[in-house]
Amino acid sequence: MSLHLQRSTLVHSVTEQLRQMILSGEVRPGEYLPSRKELAARFGVGISTVHEAIQALTALGLVASHPGKGTWVREDALERLIQPAEFERRMGELDAQMVYEARSVIEVALTELAAERAMPEDVERIWNALAAMEEAGQDTVAFVEADLDFHQAVASAAKSGLLEQLYYLSRRLLSKAITDLVVRPGVREESIRIQRSIAEAIEQREPDQAREAARDHMEYIGRLLEAS
Repeated sequence: MSLHLQRSTLVHSVTEQLRQMILSGEVRPGEYLPSRKELAARFGVGISTVHEAIQALTALGLVASHPGKGTWVREDALERLIQPAEFERRMGELDAQMVYEARSVIEVALTELAAERAMPEDVERIWNALAAMEEAGQDTVAFVEADLDFHQAVASAAKSGLLEQLYYLSRRLLSKAITDLVVRPGVREESIRIQRSIAEAIEQREPDQAREAARDHMEYIGRLLEAS
């Protein structure tokens, strides 16, 4: 095997292993990858090989780098990782009711787990997202983005790779569904009220309360969908 081919194979191998770290939830969206030196030691390759692998992930839109800080996983990395073209096609076949049914199961489970496993930084991220929802006012785009950030923060706090992946996969349709709902009178205020209950339950490490608050949230969305 030529040196060029051998190096290309090594870069591909490291790239795939980094992809698996993201897919498995070992490194979640918003989190930093280990340093290049640590990754080189872990995979038994040179730092330059790790650098090329990270460049490949950057080109795919999976990670981004901050000078002096390191490389972090982009928030939409999971969406990009799992067959983007097929994902878009399948998403187009789903209606709001189907999304609601899937989200109900995922949301309740994630929220309960978050109340058991959330770290202080997770709780801070949840409250920051809720504050952004309150500050959005009548800006629908800002409100929807903050709402999605809230649920992403809860998903991340649950520390459950598979459930978190399922949430990210549905993100795009959730965004459309939320946008359609939040323009209705009173919906934003009620959403903030319920999600404040979720944040409080997670912060206080009350899984039962968190589960009930999440269920209330999904039942409220269900009633809105039925009325549409």
